[in-house]
Amino acid sequence: MVVLLTLGRLMKLSGLLFLVLSSLLLPFAVAQGQPPERGLLITRINSEQWQIRLIAGAASEQFSGVVESDLPITNVQNNRLGSSPSAKLLTATSLGAIFSVRPGGVDSVKFSASADAKLCLRDAGSSGVHMYLGTSLADAVPVTAPVALSSADACGDAIAPVLAASARKYHPGHYTIITNGVGAQGFMSSALQPGMTGIVRRYTWRSLEPTQGVYDFSVIKSDLAWAAANGTHFVVVITYKSTVPEKDGPAYLDPYEIRNKSGGYTLELWSPVVVARYNALVKALGAQVDNISNFEGLGNQESALSLDSGTLKALGYTPEKYRDALINILSTATVSLPTSRVFWYMNFLDGNQSYIGTIAAAVAPLGVIMGGPDDWPDNKSLETKAYPYYTQFAGKMPLFIQVEGVNYAEPHMTGGYATKYWTMLELYEFALTKLHVNYMFWMHVPTPVNSAAYDWFDAVPVIAAHRTLN
Repeated sequence: MVVLLTLGRLMKLSGLLFLVLSSLLLPFAVAQGQPPERGLLITRINSEQWQIRLIAGAASEQFSGVVESDLPITNVQNNRLGSSPSAKLLTATSLGAIFSVRPGGVDSVKFSASADAKLCLRDAGSSGVHMYLGTSLADAVPVTAPVALSSADACGDAIAPVLAASARKYHPGHYTIITNGVGAQGFMSSALQPGMTGIVRRYTWRSLEPTQGVYDFSVIKSDLAWAAANGTHFVVVITYKSTVPEKDGPAYLDPYEIRNKSGGYTLELWSPVVVARYNALVKALGAQVDNISNFEGLGNQESALSLDSGTLKALGYTPEKYRDALINILSTATVSLPTSRVFWYMNFLDGNQSYIGTIAAAVAPLGVIMGGPDDWPDNKSLETKAYPYYTQFAGKMPLFIQVEGVNYAEPHMTGGYATKYWTMLELYEFALTKLHVNYMFWMHVPTPVNSAAYDWFDAVPVIAAHRTLN
């Protein structure tokens, strides 16, 4: 389905941004300056319903256009009464719109399309109208046409997500990942090796929000000061799922943490309460660190929940709730971090693995970087379920892969190799040629698990010799 809107006046705006909202309306923020008083506002009300409003300020506004798609448009509702409608279906998959608004007025149309529809907003040659995505002009994000609304390739080319990403920090390359704990800056200092672009460090949500609404970012800010002093880039990862019997989520969300199959706890990330609180945390963090040049961005945790189907069902989980929650937190994070990156750790999504692609398509135009744990060349589950998305979205959004501790001792599952385990060079080449990554995060594993395995120090010469990624 393609939606083409002819704008009365087209304003040249920097970057292309796309926001998808779940049934919870997302908060948006105007990128710079005072909130606008007029313009064309595009809102995704829920996974299937959209609204387009032309809002006039002190002067009259006009807008005309058409909307196109690959699936039918339905439930067209105009707000204009007693006169010709503002918008109508031209075909089953195209919607024409003509808005004319007097000072202080609003003209609008609502319509529906499948959550899987590819929607594109195009300009037909008009000029001057300011265009925004959001729930209101007070918290909207400026965009320019063509805008891929519901899929990274909805407009038929890959330029949109590239343009959207260009306004954000982008320092691809090799990073060392450090776990949260005492003496972390000592490990960080040892990671300042030739070819290493930056550091990734994990922090538990529990440590960052000791009580509800009270945040402690002192360790993060100290680490960022260290990174600035050492001329390296820094990625923050917030953890809320554990593999040990300790809770990573904040204490006030204890009722939403469940024992998982890994021996730790999983936070109900599909819960509206948890989503709202996570968004508040990221907003508070962004206000303090987004403007720090060495802060590359923020990462979350893998999408795998490590909960059995019976537990998920009892907790009211559905893959649709989880899909919408992930779109929500990723999209909102790009607003809270307007100049930095959001790193989305994906691997598995219980109940509907295809939603990984739906989420990726939704957040690619925002400059989100997609990747995940485990650089594991012959893992059948990853090969069939997660790795195909790297190929699908290569060139449409930046990508990353994390070399986990276990990946330093992964045996070859077939013959023909000179070593028992995958070598560091083989892991690099797989990530580069098969996963098309722009970033590699290497877990700082100081000693091998046995005499035939590898550790982080085996990766250092490979990194020094192969500094360039895609």
